[in-house]
Amino acid sequence: MYLEKLLFKFKGATNEEDLQILFYELAQGFLYGGYIQVRNDYRIYIRTVEFYFHSEEIDGIHDPIVYHRNIRDKEGNILETVPYFPIMSLHAHTSGYDITFESEVGKYRSSALIRSFEVKDKDGKYLKWKKDMFMKSENYDYNTQSTYLYYLLNGFPLGISNDVKWVDAPIMQKIEPEIRNRKNVFKSKSEYVYEKIEGEKCERLWSFTRKEQV
Repeated sequence: MYLEKLLFKFKGATNEEDLQILFYELAQGFLYGGYIQVRNDYRIYIRTVEFYFHSEEIDGIHDPIVYHRNIRDKEGNILETVPYFPIMSLHAHTSGYDITFESEVGKYRSSALIRSFEVKDKDGKYLKWKKDMFMKSENYDYNTQSTYLYYLLNGFPLGISNDVKWVDAPIMQKIEPEIRNRKNVFKSKSEYVYEKIEGEKCERLWSFTRKEQV
């Protein structure tokens, strides 16, 4: 799979300039390279992807808002170690769903949060979350809350189950996505424990949005 190859090729970075370039390249795969197939009933197209990267090295790039990582105190001392996810695992958490690409060899945690997305049913109709369920929409529409995906996804790694899998299917020609800050991510007082500083948004431009509809 094209996306899987991109994720296996990813080796992390030691500076944020290089990491920004790598995330831009990955965004092309997530936004334009295919969709998540749920049984034969639904197709989920990622419209906005947010990247998260946290090195387990003391002198690496730290992103304390990352959910799945070793637990440290404010001084960086490890309190609990956490196993690494296989590449392309679906990680469900309180903010929604991540597609992971962590590396035990590289000692980093990295994931792509599905921030906004389109859902189509088997008839090609768009589905919009309304009144606690996905309902058919007469016109083009997309969803902005990743947690809505709990209704459709079961949390198994992509490709292991035939019920949920990534399908390579180029959506359109390569187009420039909109790049911005991640939603609701703030600067932290600590590199190891997420203690957000109210009013000071994280300046990392790790959010990419496809402006065109599928």
